[in-house]
Amino acid sequence: MKTLVICRPRTGVTVTDIAGHRAGEMAALRQLKAEGTLTEAYSPGGPGAVLIFDAGKEAVEGVVSALPLVLAKLIDTEIMELRPLAGLAL
Repeated sequence: MKTLVICRPRTGVTVTDIAGHRAGEMAALRQLKAEGTLTEAYSPGGPGAVLIFDAGKEAVEGVVSALPLVLAKLIDTEIMELRPLAGLAL
């Protein structure tokens, strides 16, 4: 099961606010990548991130809630469980 997480800075949060937590956030994401839980990570071309996890939504909610930027209340996340598109064989 794949789960997509879209991370966006909360309204009023600046790059400077996030900078103080960047090292911790990157370390946490590297650890999740090493464990195989986080399979892909992308920049949307601006502030934020798009993450793809190889886990169900409930498990990902727990993992994401422990990320430094989430704990610091600097980002909002949208979490969506992904399923194959019916009728499209890939």
